Amino acid sequence: MNLLFLVGLKMKHSIKRLFAVLLTSVPLAAQAYCESYSNSQHGLTLPAVINVPASLPLGSEILRQPFNGVLPDRFLDCPTHNLIVVIARQLGPKDPIAFSSPTEAPGVGIRIRITDARGSTNNFALTSGETVGPPGRIPIFTKAEAIFYKIGPVTGGVMPAGNIFDYRMRDVRNNILGRYQLLLDSPVRFVSPAATCDLAAGDVNRTISLDPVQASAFEAAPFAGVRDFELSANCSEASSVTFRFSGTPAPENTLLFANTGTAGGVALWLYSRINGVARTLSADGSDNERTLAVSGDRAVLPLSAAYHRNGTVSQGTLTSTATVNITYN
Repeated sequence: MNLLFLVGLKMKHSIKRLFAVLLTSVPLAAQAYCESYSNSQHGLTLPAVINVPASLPLGSEILRQPFNGVLPDRFLDCPTHNLIVVIARQLGPKDPIAFSSPTEAPGVGIRIRITDARGSTNNFALTSGETVGPPGRIPIFTKAEAIFYKIGPVTGGVMPAGNIFDYRMRDVRNNILGRYQLLLDSPVRFVSPAATCDLAAGDVNRTISLDPVQASAFEAAPFAGVRDFELSANCSEASSVTFRFSGTPAPENTLLFANTGTAGGVALWLYSRINGVARTLSADGSDNERTLAVSGDRAVLPLSAAYHRNGTVSQGTLTSTATVNITYN
């Protein structure tokens, strides 16, 4: 019984091998035969840390980088079919945004483009598998590049070093006859840098001087001596800035900033001029914030200051303080 069992096992194994050969329709002795082969290995050298701006839209290119080494144009003469094995860094299906393969770094996809001896460049899927190549005059791969895309939130993940794409021509005994391998030379971390904003250096402590006015100027209008100026915030990776003003309200009118100078009956009127619209920045906090979009890494708030009647006006000086703080996203 044991003898019969062993014979049966041997026959079953032979049938499987025969089926595999018939499936590829290639003579066993002639598979993967070419007059010569090409063997090369190419590395991708990237910075240890790559910043991905938070403002970069999904599907946008982060960077592209060629793999090192370019081979001369050459063709292989292969009279028969060839067995081809691809070992790729396959982490999942292509993303629907940039049609790139996901990497180990969340939010980052990669696409491989390879040029052959004909000068033809094509995208290659990072999918492992086996196939049978046709006979004939076969162009070898000459150069390649990697393109990285933003496909989601970037959270500081690392893409480890090692094989990305390994294209092998082999014989039926799994011996490698020809090879084109693409490698990542060292680990790469993709980060989304934190947003920062700071008031421009000249705006951190700033004195705004109003021109002297006559007390009689307030007989025709409640304010006088308007002075226009701006406050600026310099930003990185921020999309908007909020300017928040505070100070001591004038007792008679809490929308105005109190005067600690010697003049009587006047206070400071502070207002914004966004899109040319005058809007009071109230000292009592009821309407003391303005939010602006960042453009060109800057947010500029147009402002005006003026004397404002706050009772019976008398000769003297106006001294008032307003404090501004900024927050950003």
